[in-house]
Amino acid sequence: RAQEPVWVAAGRWQGRRGGGGKAGAVAAMSDSDGDASPMRRQPSGATPVFVYGSLLWKPVLQTLIGRIPRVKPVLLTGYERSRVKGARFPAIMEVSNGSAPAAIRGVLLEDLNTWEAAVLDLFEDDEYEKREISAHVVPSLQEDTFSWAQQGFCDGDLQNGLQQTSALAYVWTVKTMLDIIWQPTRDFVPHEYEYLVMCDTFVREELPGDLREPALAAGAGLAALRLSSRRSAKSYAEEIAGLFAEDPGKGPTSDALMRLSGLGSAIAVTSELALRLEAEGIARIERISTDCVELESQGSKARTVPQLLVYIVRQRSQAP
Repeated sequence: RAQEPVWVAAGRWQGRRGGGGKAGAVAAMSDSDGDASPMRRQPSGATPVFVYGSLLWKPVLQTLIGRIPRVKPVLLTGYERSRVKGARFPAIMEVSNGSAPAAIRGVLLEDLNTWEAAVLDLFEDDEYEKREISAHVVPSLQEDTFSWAQQGFCDGDLQNGLQQTSALAYVWTVKTMLDIIWQPTRDFVPHEYEYLVMCDTFVREELPGDLREPALAAGAGLAALRLSSRRSAKSYAEEIAGLFAEDPGKGPTSDALMRLSGLGSAIAVTSELALRLEAEGIARIERISTDCVELESQGSKARTVPQLLVYIVRQRSQAP
């Protein structure tokens, strides 16, 4: 009998944001029972949140909160965006002497609900302070807001017609921990897939239950499909095509990555499926990797089995 697909968490990412710590703002506090509970920042309320780093990538937001919020393009002046030492993620700090090289591009997340804002608060490291900043909304942008913001700096951004607005932002507080200027093409883009796996682990294993449950119900987390050699690549392709055709607001796939994995004899099916999905315009292959998994069987010695991992993204033409 054909086996049902197994949806699993996409694995563990050793090291928070590449820096090796626990999730930001979740330093343990001991309560009367000795259990650890997370520290929470002040809620955002109706104030939009300015983001300027990995949260400028839709798959990251999708993996963390299960949807893409409503956004506006904004510029932030008077701050410098740097890479945190020993890590790949950025931080901003105010420049007192006005020597910031250019305006920082970012977006305002305008419609975060209470639990979504709390998830992002917990995602940010303790060294960030959530504070009010003044930014400038860019009117009449002719391109995708996220794509525009990901380009980083542009000396010609400061132009007439900008609209000043207030927002909350995660501002770094320890200057000695900052390194060189953060460049997304060097510090994020080549590591996006590992980062998404880390985000998935954060949602499934580090969020407290009162936030994890609504996040997973909303479609957060990285969808992963473990394949079996008992099913054909064609049947899997039909199933994935159906999932990708669903409303992005429903189900685990949305616009995030999906990981296909095949162990041992299922490697051939995994390879055939990935090629079929791309050939039929259902999904594009983003990354292929291999590793080995140690399997334990009751009453027998553990054995090591090769595994093929293929990360795919729904083709844009499949989006509703």
